[in-house]
Amino acid sequence: MPNTPGSEKEKVEAFLNWLFDKLQKVWDTVSSALKTTFGYIKRLYVIFYQGLISVETVMEIWDPNHVYDQASQVFKLRHAPQSSPLPTYRGEAQVLILEDWY
Repeated sequence: MPNTPGSEKEKVEAFLNWLFDKLQKVWDTVSSALKTTFGYIKRLYVIFYQGLISVETVMEIWDPNHVYDQASQVFKLRHAPQSSPLPTYRGEAQVLILEDWY
């Protein structure tokens, strides 16, 4: 599929570039909060979805061994591209695994 200007592929690539850049800038703060909350466990689960406003991305991280007895950590990333490919509803988000994240 060619990369035509404004194509869906270009929008997804632009969003992912924004997301990775944003995460790199704040990862020390995020990982510090995760270490405080969860300790140095090897594997965490994460989901990404759109926030209440269109330019906000929510990243929610939790310990899969303590889903019901420990709260998740929620981070909001602002100034996301308006054409976010992420789901609008939390329940629609795909669970990803963070391995050796610290």
